[in-house]
Amino acid sequence: MPPFHPLLADLLPTPTEFLTVGKAVGAEITLTVSPGYTTGFLVAGPLLILAGVVLVSVMYGRVKYFALEYGYGTGWGRIKAVLHYIVLGALLVGGGLLLGVIGWGNLGYSVILSASGLTEIQRTGTNNYRWDDLKAASERIKSTDFWLSFEANGKKCRVQFQQQNLGAELQDQAIKITEEAIRRHPGTGVSL
Repeated sequence: MPPFHPLLADLLPTPTEFLTVGKAVGAEITLTVSPGYTTGFLVAGPLLILAGVVLVSVMYGRVKYFALEYGYGTGWGRIKAVLHYIVLGALLVGGGLLLGVIGWGNLGYSVILSASGLTEIQRTGTNNYRWDDLKAASERIKSTDFWLSFEANGKKCRVQFQQQNLGAELQDQAIKITEEAIRRHPGTGVSL
């Protein structure tokens, strides 16, 4: 996760939840975030911010004559008349900021599963997890949906492998890499 405030990082979804594109390069599997997710968040965020600003400015302008008629002629009176639109605009801006931050966190994010472990690549740097750092895994590795959870140096990474996103061939290769690594490293506490 990008270096955000810890509270914000706990509230935001992790980029690993958006890993839906996979490819095999030799004996490694690389999972990346779909460009549709990244672009969608990066476009929707500013659009929501713009919608919030336009909503408030249009409604503030429209209420001018209405406010005068009901005695809200001052600037504060107009604000009171459109307060509910200001709250809605603030929610749109907040949602846009949230979507933009999620898209920015997903930009350039990928993980590589190999016989040596898991490599997490993001804009802020690279984290390497060995198979000895594996803390937990799905009870059934041989399935269409399993996950691996690594922890090292105070950093955590939980990756889910889903056959519906990766395809049967890549899923089988991920299962093979995982099973062989768990057999070679019995000290992980994870059993097959």
